[in-house]
Amino acid sequence: MKPIALALSIFLSAPSLLAWGEKGHLIVNEAATRGVPNDMPVFFLEAFSRLTYLGPEPDRWYTGHFPSITAVNFPEHFINFEYVEGLTLPADRYQFIDLLYTSGTLRRYGIGNATIGFAPWRIAELSELLTVQWRLWRDSQPGAERAQIEGNIIYVAGTLGHYVGDTANPHHTTIHYNGWVGTTNPQHFRTDCETHGRFENYFVTRAIELSDVLPYMRAPVLRSDYFSAAIGHVKESNALVETLYRIDRDGGFDSQNGTPEAREFAARRLAAGASMLRDLWWSAWRNSAAPLTDWRTP
Repeated sequence: MKPIALALSIFLSAPSLLAWGEKGHLIVNEAATRGVPNDMPVFFLEAFSRLTYLGPEPDRWYTGHFPSITAVNFPEHFINFEYVEGLTLPADRYQFIDLLYTSGTLRRYGIGNATIGFAPWRIAELSELLTVQWRLWRDSQPGAERAQIEGNIIYVAGTLGHYVGDTANPHHTTIHYNGWVGTTNPQHFRTDCETHGRFENYFVTRAIELSDVLPYMRAPVLRSDYFSAAIGHVKESNALVETLYRIDRDGGFDSQNGTPEAREFAARRLAAGASMLRDLWWSAWRNSAAPLTDWRTP
């Protein structure tokens, strides 16, 4: 795994190589809008255009190359899950950071506390924030205040899609995020630093359309524990790292249209992201109807 400073340097010099290209994020968010159950408020169903536009939004925050926003934004997009797969992960990101120290994880691997990434925590935090906004909406009356809340709901929901989409790509869940790393590589996976961009930017941009993704959308699932849902999403994606690298090794993503296996793999991963995003949108709406409990209650 490269040091975080080097990873940041690579990201800033070529940001599209370290996240779904814009088209992939647009597809994830638009596919999610296609599968939203119709029991959600009409304004949300009608906001499909802005919900789609906001899919790539967190990547746009890099354009200024400002140090403070870059430092906090970069680790939100991924988790190098191999570092922490043996730990019981808390839903509180600050407790997680403490755990990295007390468990010896940082010392063992010689890494910093942001190197592992915070994507599941970002997903859970935004899902909870979306639920809060829906509660505010339920308590409001039609008028200017409700209109402001609706704007907040759409913005939070749309940007949430970015992180859900990112973690649907196995590259965003592994230490092998841009070429196979380590001293052992028995399957002779590619080690060049082009694998990430070759798959999720160049290949998806050329070979995948929304119509390829929609058939693989899953049935809606009501999520009550957002963090557990995010971790499950990450684990599913991480389990496909070797499949991704095998397809890449065999040239599946090299040509303009790729191989049938490569196209199906990409479409299924995008659909997994869109399905999870749709679930979180719908769940936040449904869960917002539950009685409010004091978070300080043990």
